[in-house]
Amino acid sequence: MGIIELSDITVRRGRNKVLDNWSLSVDSGEVVCLSGDNGCGKSTVIEAAAGLIPLENGSCKIYGQLIRDSQGRRGRANFGLCLQDDCIMGDELVSERILDAAGHDFDVESLLKEWGLEHRIHDRVAMLSGGQRRRVALLCGLVPAMISNEPVAILLDEPDSGLDDDSTEMLARTIRDLAAGQHTILVASHDSRIISCADRVIGFPFEEIKNEASEGKFKKIETLSKRNAYVGHRINARTLSGIANNGIAGLLTLGAMLALLEPSQLEDRALTGFLLAPALAAGLCGNPLHKLLLENRAYAWWNTKSSIPPHALIHSFLMYAGLTILASTITSDFDVKIILAGALLGIVTESVVGLISHSTLRLSRPNAVMIRLLTPILILPWALVVDTLTA
Repeated sequence: MGIIELSDITVRRGRNKVLDNWSLSVDSGEVVCLSGDNGCGKSTVIEAAAGLIPLENGSCKIYGQLIRDSQGRRGRANFGLCLQDDCIMGDELVSERILDAAGHDFDVESLLKEWGLEHRIHDRVAMLSGGQRRRVALLCGLVPAMISNEPVAILLDEPDSGLDDDSTEMLARTIRDLAAGQHTILVASHDSRIISCADRVIGFPFEEIKNEASEGKFKKIETLSKRNAYVGHRINARTLSGIANNGIAGLLTLGAMLALLEPSQLEDRALTGFLLAPALAAGLCGNPLHKLLLENRAYAWWNTKSSIPPHALIHSFLMYAGLTILASTITSDFDVKIILAGALLGIVTESVVGLISHSTLRLSRPNAVMIRLLTPILILPWALVVDTLTA
């Protein structure tokens, strides 16, 4: 059994079958290149292997671990991935993104120096040129293998797109060096230099050619401690997206209620509902990082790492508690139970709305999905909490 195994997979794009009972096995230390015209199915193979698209038939496995099958079952493994989209949020820093991809701390400056990026180490990715951004995305796909003595699967979709000649040649050498370390690379490319560094070339429609590729030399990058990413909290603190997307909605709700109601005249259920309403309104805005994850299809890369998208729930908890405290200050009615209930209500509401939004991202027109019309039903938990606290 190979490191990467695609077994009898069938994939549709719209009404067309792009792959029909198609199989591929890539062994340890082997480089396989997918080549062919645009639209022939190269990217479909890469995304299917990464578990990013549904299968009508068959299954995809990496290291024997199920990644996705036609029954909708999902699994995740540690592999490197670089898609045609860079899949990086613009507010991520160059160094932290590569360290997050590695999952360990290491001397990232030396690696960036090799690729001519050492002067951008502390810059936000949004400040880079297109070619520099592509190099960062490429390094994120390669680094899991660079730091490992054990075979690691690497999936690269048009990695040379946007690279200059020197970077493309360096990529070809790096691929051979990783293969010498028994890492497994599945790459889709039109570039002759990338094609020539492969052990096998799969030419669509499905012609296989064997190459005599040169030998590389693998040198493992030494790592330090395991890295705790907390990506969502870092990005949220840097962009204040939680306040901009959720907090403002809560403040507007509180302001509107003050314009229409006299807080001093509210009692029992009406008062409790008043205190909890800002947290509910803020939570209905969903995951504050959602819009950031849409940038360059960043959600797809993170989806291969975890079933839970990047979030900032700790920050959100404090914000929802703060909104409830602010409402309590206006009414001079402080109750720890109500403040805690407001924070938890906001968290639950945000999580549900966020998961609904995240579940539709793989669709071609996610904004056209009517499932978002179900979000008003989340007013029901608010009403139940109000009833429980005033019982």
